[in-house]
Order: sequence, then structure tokens, then C-alpha cells
Amino acid sequence: MNKPLLKRIVMVCIATLIMGFAVSLSVYAALGTDPCTCLNLGISHKIGMSFGTWQLIFNCTVLVFTFFFARHLIGFGTVVNMVAIGYLVDFYGGILAHVLPADPTVFLRLVCMLCGVVILAFTAALYMYPRLGVSPYDSIGFILTERTHIQFRWCRIACDVLAVLIGFLTGSIVGLGTVITAFCMGPLIKLFGDILRKRIPLQFG
Repeated sequence: MNKPLLKRIVMVCIATLIMGFAVSLSVYAALGTDPCTCLNLGISHKIGMSFGTWQLIFNCTVLVFTFFFARHLIGFGTVVNMVAIGYLVDFYGGILAHVLPADPTVFLRLVCMLCGVVILAFTAALYMYPRLGVSPYDSIGFILTERTHIQFRWCRIACDVLAVLIGFLTGSIVGLGTVITAFCMGPLIKLFGDILRKRIPLQFG
């Protein structure tokens, strides 16, 4: 394996490990999470299944559609993300439950929420920069864009709104964290992506 590819693979793995922690912080804060987590948290609680197991099932289902309609979006990063993130959130959530208060103050919840959003944006940029595939959920927006010729941002907004609605209807918390994620995640990912491209140049191809 050549060094440039190995470097990209390591970046994806590190991003995934930290991303799970970021999501678990948002879940602990209980002030709302990103749309995909909102959707899967609600359904997993509704059917009585662990978040990690349900998210894996959800990702595998979406991956089937991605394979048939946009298989060029599937890569090493896709597989790592779909298998690991949910279980990492469960793992880190168990640790947070032991080291942080069971009934946190509003201040602590806000701090955890904001840290979760910032860390999630950074790890998303770190995950996407190596160009080794996108997560199954992220692929939905690209597939809709290719099939409908509607701008990606509108397809993504439609996916996120539907995910949040399903999450809300199945008992997931929709709150300040959800709103902040919706409006700030994109700009933050771009900011961190620009920094990564300047500090860690990669070779593609």
C-alpha cells in the first residue's frame, strides 16, 4: 500500500473514532442532535434496540440503494462509518454516563452540545477530505440530486427535514442542538476543510 493512500485511510479512521465521541456528547446534552442521529435515536428507542445496532441496519439498507444508484460514492470511508459510528456512540455514551452527572446542569448541557457540534464538524471535514467515500446517509442527497436534477442543497435540506420529523415523531429530542447543527455545520465543515487542505496536503489518484 502506498503512503499517500495509507495516510488517507488513517485520517478516515481517526475521524470516525472522534466523530463517535462528538455524537455521544450531543446525545448526552439532550438538546437535539444532527438529523441522522435524531432519526436513528428516535427509531432505536421506539423499537427497543441499541442505537449502534439500529444504525448499522439503517446504514446497510441505505447502502443497498447507494450501490445500485451511485456506487461511485462507496469507499473505505463508507464502510468504516456505517459499521463503527453507531457502536462508538454507544461506547462513549457508557463512559460519559459514568464520568458525568446523570442530571447535568443547563450550563454543562450547553457546553457538551457546543463541543459536540464543533468536534463533529471537524471530524466530518477530516472524514470527507481524503475522498474515500461518503456515509450512507450523506449519499441520499447526492442520489436525489443526480436523479431529480434539483440542487444538492435543496435535496439535503429535504432529507434533513424528513429525518428530523421522523425522529421527533418517534420520540427523539429536537431542540437547540438540532437548529445549530442545521445552520452551522456546513460553514464549520468548510472552515475546517480549508484548514486541513493547507496544513495536510494529500495526493489523490
